[in-house]
Amino acid sequence: MRVIKEAAKALVAKLGYQTNRHIVVFESDDWGAVRVPDAGALAAFKERFLSFKLDHYQSFDGLEKKNDVSDLSSLLLERSSSFEVSAPVLTLNFATANPDFDRCVPGDAHNARFEFEPIDETYRTYDGDEGVLDFVRLGCGETGLHPQLHGREHLNVTAWLADAATDPVVEYARGLRMVGLDDAFYNGIDALNSGNTLIDVHGYLEDAVAIFERLFGFAPKSFIPPCYVANKECERIAAGLGIETIQSSPKRNVPKGNNSYLKKINVFGHSNVPGQCRLIRNVQFEPSRSMFQGKSVDECVDAAFAEIETAFKRRQPAVICTHRVNYTSRVDESHRAFSLEALDGLLRGLAMRYPDCEFMTSEQLGRLILSGGATVR
Repeated sequence: MRVIKEAAKALVAKLGYQTNRHIVVFESDDWGAVRVPDAGALAAFKERFLSFKLDHYQSFDGLEKKNDVSDLSSLLLERSSSFEVSAPVLTLNFATANPDFDRCVPGDAHNARFEFEPIDETYRTYDGDEGVLDFVRLGCGETGLHPQLHGREHLNVTAWLADAATDPVVEYARGLRMVGLDDAFYNGIDALNSGNTLIDVHGYLEDAVAIFERLFGFAPKSFIPPCYVANKECERIAAGLGIETIQSSPKRNVPKGNNSYLKKINVFGHSNVPGQCRLIRNVQFEPSRSMFQGKSVDECVDAAFAEIETAFKRRQPAVICTHRVNYTSRVDESHRAFSLEALDGLLRGLAMRYPDCEFMTSEQLGRLILSGGATVR
């Protein structure tokens, strides 16, 4: 069965964008989004619900601090001289808003009320300043970090508020200002699910782009829908708002109602919408998950490196999925140290094996594909 799956993946790869260039793109989701506010809130939750099984997101993921982005940047810059063509860069995908917990009212879709706050307000609430945004605004050339769009709030607000009205786990978490701690599909964070009727999709995306542009001073050109959940209409609306590139997984989740999905196979570079292209994440690099599963740094690095080599053998860019949870110390610091050690190991390995690799942002690779960029050196 595994042989058949690998053959199918190789065939799909041949149908999409191909290149002999060793292009590497790091895509990192969830920046700006709240999940667990701090270690104290997590401890209170765990004490109240002893039998609740937490995953690595629910154990480690909280709003990033300025030192999280500056330390990540320092590592990238330290490794920049190891490569012949370009320096390492990470695309940081930002959700541009969070729920305003004080103004949200639980209830079903007819009675609930949802309000949001832009993430600059969230940063001020947490740390009294906007240090993360100030640092990222310095620009990719100085930091190795490039912001792009992950939507407005990373939350299915209709499901969240309906669950909060009936499920004591969700309501207690909401009282702690936590989200993503229920048992629903994707933990109720698939914002563009067709069942999320408390939002207007066009307004959601329009707000997301407008807030992004206000925060960073330029319009986003690539977009990763929360949980890879979006339909063709969502992507059309995004295109109308200037989005050229959709970041995606090998299979995307197309909502068809009743919290069910069609699984659509993605082809690298191909999109539903004229003038857009789709990038496919073909490498998983999630050190915090590896640590949570009891794996070593070397195991984490080796697994990601093997997938990078497979992508290159298939003449694809290596598009690496690595979430914010790996690099934030808000809830716990030990996993961040593990993740930075793993990232350093991966970059060292790339420098030794592929010193000619070209690091790009999602935006840059999308434009290369859309421009019909040469597929060989």
